[in-house]
Amino acid sequence: AQGAGSAPQFEPVEAPLDQDSGVFVSQIGSSNEASAQQDGNAASTQVAQQGEGNRAAIRQSSAPHYAAVAQSGNFNEADIAQDGNGQTALVLAQQGNGNVADILQREAGLAYSAGAISQTGDSNSLSLIQDGSDNQARLTQAGDGNAMTASQLGGNNRLDWSQVGSGLSDLQIEQTGGAGLIVIQTNGGG
Repeated sequence: AQGAGSAPQFEPVEAPLDQDSGVFVSQIGSSNEASAQQDGNAASTQVAQQGEGNRAAIRQSSAPHYAAVAQSGNFNEADIAQDGNGQTALVLAQQGNGNVADILQREAGLAYSAGAISQTGDSNSLSLIQDGSDNQARLTQAGDGNAMTASQLGGNNRLDWSQVGSGLSDLQIEQTGGAGLIVIQTNGGG
């Protein structure tokens, strides 16, 4: 239990066990693209990409949802939207050069929308919006000219933000609700 004035705590995030529908995509090669759109309860999408010009776009509505995206390579992007009334969870890892992630999680019930995003490599950028109820986020970047923005609107909110690298970010963070914030920036030079 939380005392008065204490920061909200991160909850353990697990994939929904009763997944009614699922999309599983594995791509190896160059210029790959994956897109999945699901409307219904207990939707799960998992995308694994390796190679050069990869892109993944996932749309899931009517929660609960789970999405896992792993990209390794050069010009990767991920554009993910999860929307509904129930838990939405996202695990995203990008490695490589010019990666970009644009994520929207909107939850209208009492559950949380959780995002764990990691980028490693050159000119990465990340934008996360979590809108509604008991939000969570863990964002990590390591590399060169990274930039990161995060908005948590409404609900109990919490954010864990870590960057290691050269350009770092201008710290565009917005929280309304219960809040809770951890930010670490380091710069090894360059």
